[in-house]
Amino acid sequence: MLTRLILVTLLAAAPLHAAERPPLRYLQKVDGMLTPSQQQTTVFQDRLGAALAHQLGRQVKYIALPRRRLMAALENGEGDILCSYLPEWLQGEVDWTRAFIPTSEVVVSSPHVKPPAMVADLRGLRLGTVLGYQYPELEKIIGNDYIRDDAPTSVMSIRKWQAGRVDYLVTQRTVVNQQIAEGKLPPGSHVLTVHEVKARCAVSRKGQITVDEVNAAINAMEKSGELAGILKLR
Repeated sequence: MLTRLILVTLLAAAPLHAAERPPLRYLQKVDGMLTPSQQQTTVFQDRLGAALAHQLGRQVKYIALPRRRLMAALENGEGDILCSYLPEWLQGEVDWTRAFIPTSEVVVSSPHVKPPAMVADLRGLRLGTVLGYQYPELEKIIGNDYIRDDAPTSVMSIRKWQAGRVDYLVTQRTVVNQQIAEGKLPPGSHVLTVHEVKARCAVSRKGQITVDEVNAAINAMEKSGELAGILKLR
């Protein structure tokens, strides 16, 4: 459960001195509108946090927070690291690792509407969006020539689209893949890629690790092949 605040025991091969160091405080985003029992565990984030901590010779402590509190936690030194973001998405006084997490922003069209052939076709349309989220790549193409239909959270935005309250939804490819896996994507839905990019990890400047240490951990995971396996969980 994402709302847990627990220490996760790492692999037996972890360095003996890991227990002597403070744990890696790995931030995870949760939906502030859902109860603890409604939250979904993110296997990818769990595995990535544990693997980074292992490379850094530490245990891992997952800290679950709503999106609006993530940057403040990093800036105040209440957490060490947050992954799967970009500076354009989450602005603040933090350091950023190298890009290494492939992600895609997409627009999903309901089965009963004409799907856009290209991003430019979205001009003037009402798009399902999330309050506080920025869509710089989308706006590079259509500017502000669209109507935002904000939901408080990404989960609520998906539910609005599924309920037919909005015909077009801006979201991440991983969200669509999850909907497909759970059998929740209506047949005939159309998915248009807005852009593809590699996300990063934000590292606190007041935390217990440095961005150079995290980059070294990422490089080691990539070299060993561990990172490729973790990325398949997205």
